[in-house]
Amino acid sequence: MIDWQDLRYFLAVARLGSLTAAAAELGVDHATVGRRVARLEVAAGLTLIVRSPRATRLTEAGLALAQAARGVEDQSQAVIRHLRGHSSQASGTVAISALPGLAAYLIAPSLAAFQALHPQIRLSLSATSQVASLERGEADIAIGLVRPQAAGRVVKRVGTLAFAFYATDQFQQREARDWTFIGFESSLDHLPQQAWLRAFAGHRPITLRSNDVITQLQAALGGAGVALLPCLLGQAHAELVRLPGQPPLPGRPLWMSVHPDLRRSPGVRATMEHLARLCDGLPTG
Repeated sequence: MIDWQDLRYFLAVARLGSLTAAAAELGVDHATVGRRVARLEVAAGLTLIVRSPRATRLTEAGLALAQAARGVEDQSQAVIRHLRGHSSQASGTVAISALPGLAAYLIAPSLAAFQALHPQIRLSLSATSQVASLERGEADIAIGLVRPQAAGRVVKRVGTLAFAFYATDQFQQREARDWTFIGFESSLDHLPQQAWLRAFAGHRPITLRSNDVITQLQAALGGAGVALLPCLLGQAHAELVRLPGQPPLPGRPLWMSVHPDLRRSPGVRATMEHLARLCDGLPTG
């Protein structure tokens, strides 16, 4: 008999293209994913993947199974969402996907107060800039700067993330022409805040680029340069000063989304209300 959990692990590999990526999504180690897929191969009597050091390729049998099983995965997720959406108890685990800065500086510090009000709810908090798939069960609630376009999602604007230029006090003592900057990697030049940074920096050098805003924050704290940071992060550190005389930036809207099957779940609803209050109280710049 085929174990559904083995099939779930295989489908993650098929969708993401590697054992490592599947392990990261499922919250297990690489060896566990490989073992689960191997068990499925034995049960099915088929070779489903070809393993190599850099990637995982599906065999013809693997491609056929992945195509046939995706509908089953979707239906199983729909059944789970239906049951949770009709629960009458504010209990169980609620999975949140949020931007790393929000997860670390806004949501995590508030959890003790939330748990005191809702002791039966357990939270799973994933810090990521990627848009989580609510349909595949990657999260129950997602908060980000990109408005989700997936059909059927319930989406609400819950606040605005304000930005400003921050650096250590030594930069205030320097001539502005001698400032250096911290920004995103070139692959993220399309981000509005990166465009704002590049326009302000002009010909002055960006001496550090990172795809992670927490890394940029730590570099700014170390005196590596001027960083364009969410005010939530910049105001949390007394070592940083907001550089004076800079034009106000427009900020970016924050979007919270939930699958319609889950929005009436007491646990999900209580968590959404808590998150909305937090986002509404963000610094305005």
